[in-house]
Amino acid sequence: MRKYNKSKKSSNCEKEIFTMNDNEKTTMLTSIERILKIVEDSKLLPECMENIKEYLMYISELQGISSPQALLLSLFVEGSSCGDSVTFSNLANFVDCPKVRVMQFQAEIDDLVKRRFLKKVKRKYGNESFGYIVPSDVMTSIVSNCRFVPKSMAAKDGIQFFQMFFDLTHQRKEEEIDTEMLQEEFDKLLEANSNLRYVKNLEKMNLPDNSKLLVTHMARYLVLDQQENIPTDSLVYLFDDRHEAYNEIHPLEAGRHILLRKRILEFAGKEEFLNRTSFKLTAKARGKLLKGFSLPKQEAPMVTIKAKSIVEKTLFFNNEVGRQIEDLSELLDVEKLTAIQTRLKEHGRRTGFACLFYGAPGTGKTESVLQLARKTGRDIMQVDMSEIKSKWVGESEQNIKAVFDNYRSLCKACDKTPILLFNEADAILGMRMGKALRAVDKMENAIQNIVLQEMETLDGIMIATTNLEQSLDSAFERRFIYKVRFDRPDIGQRKKIWLSMLPTLSDDMALQLATLYDFSGGQIENIVRKCDVESILYGESSVDADKIQRFCQEETILKNNISRIGFV
Repeated sequence: MRKYNKSKKSSNCEKEIFTMNDNEKTTMLTSIERILKIVEDSKLLPECMENIKEYLMYISELQGISSPQALLLSLFVEGSSCGDSVTFSNLANFVDCPKVRVMQFQAEIDDLVKRRFLKKVKRKYGNESFGYIVPSDVMTSIVSNCRFVPKSMAAKDGIQFFQMFFDLTHQRKEEEIDTEMLQEEFDKLLEANSNLRYVKNLEKMNLPDNSKLLVTHMARYLVLDQQENIPTDSLVYLFDDRHEAYNEIHPLEAGRHILLRKRILEFAGKEEFLNRTSFKLTAKARGKLLKGFSLPKQEAPMVTIKAKSIVEKTLFFNNEVGRQIEDLSELLDVEKLTAIQTRLKEHGRRTGFACLFYGAPGTGKTESVLQLARKTGRDIMQVDMSEIKSKWVGESEQNIKAVFDNYRSLCKACDKTPILLFNEADAILGMRMGKALRAVDKMENAIQNIVLQEMETLDGIMIATTNLEQSLDSAFERRFIYKVRFDRPDIGQRKKIWLSMLPTLSDDMALQLATLYDFSGGQIENIVRKCDVESILYGESSVDADKIQRFCQEETILKNNISRIGFV
């Protein structure tokens, strides 16, 4: 702070007493000027304070603040006019008193900050980490000699809210404020905008302060910049303390952060190419927090199988399985499914349909799903469990959550509700471990619990296929509304399959093959494919009865010649 040059100095406040001329108008500026001339080097002695009483009273009454605050404001105005922030040391030097005497005014200073007469800022140099400045709008009111009315932090809409939040984070990035100040200002911003939908829903999430700051920071990028994927480099600068930044960022990259566990944030990128240093708001969080904002359209999850691409095939089942498949085909008709779901909703029942196709390998479970999708015009989102499971702690759980989030997004993007297919889902449908001790067992249980929860709230069509129905967890069994058992085909069905796949066979030959070999439909298809390859390589005439018999024997070799491993 600069000092006035005076011809006479005294440490006992024995200095010239300034009084206003009769024709001189009393203003904030004239009052501050006289206060400063009197208190400089005064040590804030009582007799000195008595000499500035009338000036303090004028400022106090005009601005609605206390006399000590009027004195402090005058001192900070002088310091701020030099273009730098004012510290306790600056104040102590100006009035020539110990620093601790000035520190006794901390409560008054905090109140001035709260009422926005002062702004606490971070200092880039010097012994003290922060100082205070008088904001420009306060300076304007002083020059204009009018009462200062703080600018409202209440935003007119959500866009302005995020613009105001951006101003705060920009000050932090430029190191004008520290993390503590940022959090204080952010809290005030939330309080002033408690009526906004975003703020209401954010508060309902019951998040720690730092997490609310992170979520709003990412939401700001999405709303104002249309940027969805945010790297951790854009989050680090929110924290001035290196350890605090590590404590927030490391759990994110390790997959353990509360925002990941609550499915508010997720790793950026595709499921198979997750970026562990970049994050985005989940579809669930976007829908809850940012409904009504103009956001970049989320890329719809990839449809693994289009209904139009499925080749029609004739399947042969016993009467019971055939009836169940036909019932499902009628159920999945668009008009009928809509009517059924409406009725279920009216009765307060779940509207999703989870179906289980179980039985021996090669009995037509997967092909039945394909033909149902083709017949009803529904695309299929197929889940590959090998891509779900990860060696990283917590990532497998995030992946399975992402599956259902993506499926919900796909349902919104498609005209017809697609089918979510868990093919060969033995890994998630098996018995849960009662007391899981190993990390891998805990992960399996966590995945299963997530799937069970999602099935409870399913609003679409899920079909799971499994070969190991005997190990099906009872909790899953209850959640599948339709359960279709696929048995191995009998002789009559096998004959029909042979004739449908190899129309050149005679009835007698087809019956003979069906009688000799207890094949599933999948095994018969393997043999037929070999016949096709043979005819392409060597001509149609190369495929005769003997060749078909040889292919059938080769197909059974695995069962007939299983090598035993271990001690005899």
